Amino acid sequence: MLRIIWRLFFIILCGYLFNEWFPITDPFHFSDILVGPIIYPLEFFAASLALFLGVVISIQLLKEILQLTIKAVKKRRGKH
Repeated sequence: MLRIIWRLFFIILCGYLFNEWFPITDPFHFSDILVGPIIYPLEFFAASLALFLGVVISIQLLKEILQLTIKAVKKRRGKH
């Protein structure tokens, strides 16, 4: 259970860091999306890495939760 909580914390942290390092201005201008990575390449790389890690950890967590759910359902069906 602690492992799941740490993963959730890490996913939230990655989402926060992505939002900080790759800000979207309001009002939205498409040119900011195109020019931003050229002007600030380090922030763009860090935001991309945070997004990638957050997605990978999310997929692993979803897979683990589905496996635990299937195991619990099979265990419950075995009792009846």
